[in-house]
Amino acid sequence: MAQTNNSYNRSRRKKKRKKKYGRVILARVIFMLSVLAVIALVAAGIYKLYGLVTDNIKKEAKVTTVTIARNGTISETIIEEFNPGFYDEESLRSDIDSRISASGGGVELLGLSFSGGEATLDLKYGSDDDMAAFNDEIFYADAIDDLMSQGVSFDSDAVKAGGSHAVIVSEPMDIRCPKKILYAGGQVTIDMDDQKLAHCTTEDGTIAFVIY
Repeated sequence: MAQTNNSYNRSRRKKKRKKKYGRVILARVIFMLSVLAVIALVAAGIYKLYGLVTDNIKKEAKVTTVTIARNGTISETIIEEFNPGFYDEESLRSDIDSRISASGGGVELLGLSFSGGEATLDLKYGSDDDMAAFNDEIFYADAIDDLMSQGVSFDSDAVKAGGSHAVIVSEPMDIRCPKKILYAGGQVTIDMDDQKLAHCTTEDGTIAFVIY
């Protein structure tokens, strides 16, 4: 009888140890999952902050450049030759202000400066339609699926590139995208040192585009 009781007690202690050990393992697993979740959240926060910071760091433009931010915001730096003897600064400012007022709120003036025989105009657009209307040109910047639903078509190589968004232009300009450019069509070359930047040299209203 004593041996039976001792065996029973040993069995109970063994079961308790296994149960306790199981709880310890479970607690460790939960702890590790919590740590991994925190790391993932921190990494996501850092990535988002990095994106916001880099979007707000203005890249120096040497030619007219349109920039698409991560949140879809469209801005443009227009650089043109400026001859004070032909067109004075005040007249140019007045003309730009009038055109912006006529845009119905879709265009915002960020800056206008004159230096070295050039005028630099910084603008922000409410949509790709606003930019197209303001500059009287063809311009689209949207998700590929949305563009295709509007009747825009892309060749098979462009579709195979795997991008989700496209920028379509009809005038010479640089195009800066929020992500790596995967494909370029028309008279466009992707910058060798910066794959988020493309140089478009299209003329006479010929369509060119990039996919990212």
